[in-house]
Amino acid sequence: MKRTALIAAVLVVGCLTALSGQNAKSFDSMVDFGLNVAQIDTLVANQQEKQIDADKYLLLNGAVASIEVIRPGEKDFLAVAELVAGQWIGLRKVDLYRVYLIFSGPEFFKRLPARVPTPAPEGIIQMNDQLLVVGRLAGFDDGLDGRRAAYINAVYVRNLP
Repeated sequence: MKRTALIAAVLVVGCLTALSGQNAKSFDSMVDFGLNVAQIDTLVANQQEKQIDADKYLLLNGAVASIEVIRPGEKDFLAVAELVAGQWIGLRKVDLYRVYLIFSGPEFFKRLPARVPTPAPEGIIQMNDQLLVVGRLAGFDDGLDGRRAAYINAVYVRNLP
């Protein structure tokens, strides 16, 4: 966990150093702050995926609804998690939106263990966790419910309280 925290700190410091010379306009050219989980899911549902810029980073938050570890080995680790966000419609209905996060590489191996120890160490990603995610669009495919969905390559993930 200390190694993961160190790697994350180095990445953040590196990004801040790289961005310190950037003005707001050039920062906005790298990150799309205008899209959230609901908007991305709606664009995909309406076949308007081209409005999502695959060259920009996305900053998303939501809750983990499912996790599937595809390759459990540390060196070639691969997992997919469903990130959901909801919106209340009146007092009785919630519209649910989702994207899928792709976790690839050894940096996510310890954060998505096959069996979560009790108590779970800080930084472990598990069902119902609230996450803040920085990632880039990887593509589109069918989700667990059979509907077309956006898949996002996770670059940085932070558990939220």
